[in-house]
Amino acid sequence: MAISNKKKYIIAAAIGIVTIAGAIAYLQYKKLMNYSIKFRGIKLRTFSPILFDFDLKLLFQNNSNVAFTIESQVYDIYLNDVFVTKLQSNVDTKIMANTVSPLDLNIKFNPSSALKKLNITALQLLKDNGKIRLKLDMKMKVKIWGITVNFPYVYEDSLKNWMAPVPA
Repeated sequence: MAISNKKKYIIAAAIGIVTIAGAIAYLQYKKLMNYSIKFRGIKLRTFSPILFDFDLKLLFQNNSNVAFTIESQVYDIYLNDVFVTKLQSNVDTKIMANTVSPLDLNIKFNPSSALKKLNITALQLLKDNGKIRLKLDMKMKVKIWGITVNFPYVYEDSLKNWMAPVPA
């Protein structure tokens, strides 16, 4: 059974549309994966030897032309490769296209326990923050175009560099 010329053109056009749509989606994916997260500040809630409770304020740079929603975030935080705490947020956060959006997290942990694990004092932590390595092992669930996608991200730097103010 021969396919008519009209059907051949329709099939060719459909293949072309799918190919172009796939290429555009891939380019947006590459731009989306070129995101960055930077430190913006801290809002202190409670500070005691057994409870450090603060809001960590970050900036999420979305370089894509696509808005999306972060549905959940899980962070494993390490100092000098020693696990300190795990953070989790299930609050939906809307990230707009081609913008820098605020990304806030509440952090609670026992500083005495963390310092004991690190085998340092609070004074050493403050004094030697340039020598303290921070590692954030992050996993985000992002909803984009009705599809939920997992985005892993590992950030490593010195505590001093990470706490440096972001230029306005």
